[in-house]
Amino acid sequence: MVSHISWVPRELATQSGPTDHELVQHARDGSRQAQALLYSRYASPLAGLLVRLLGSRADAEDALHDTFLVAFEKLGALREPAALYGWLQRVAVAQAHRRFRRARLRRLLGLEQTAPDAGLAELAARDASPEVRAELALIDEQLRRSAPGTRTAWILRHVEGFELAEVARLCACSLATAKRRITVAEHSIRLHGPAQRDGESGDA
Repeated sequence: MVSHISWVPRELATQSGPTDHELVQHARDGSRQAQALLYSRYASPLAGLLVRLLGSRADAEDALHDTFLVAFEKLGALREPAALYGWLQRVAVAQAHRRFRRARLRRLLGLEQTAPDAGLAELAARDASPEVRAELALIDEQLRRSAPGTRTAWILRHVEGFELAEVARLCACSLATAKRRITVAEHSIRLHGPAQRDGESGDA
């Protein structure tokens, strides 16, 4: 895991008040109050996840909005309301991928892109050294050049700290595919990342 990134832990504190199961049942019946409580309970950790995946606070805010729109529309499909947070994470990752595809299309069309303002270096812990920030910036640069699924899998594994099985679940892919994507990202970072840049500088 990239230990110098500052983020809200994915393990949430024990919630007081209604359980997720109770809130989901009421939200399915159209209760706006239940929806608002679910949003207030999970918006912050989901926003953090989306910022780290997308590298843009504006895109993350947009994706968070759509995540809850989709979630509230599809609550009826949630078989285990007690597993709500994991399901919301999967919806959020899917929304991030939609924005990756949209960004790729905009690049192909030569249209203006949202400026990244929350890369790994910007999200680094306050006490991170300039050297660490520079290394994170190089890693982030390489990940941005990777396929969206590759970037997502690497961040979920090495920044968010998910186990491989969880990465596969969130990416809606097989375990073998998740492993392959992470391996591709790691190889690319080794080949073009900080260590390689240092080597090139030393040869100059």
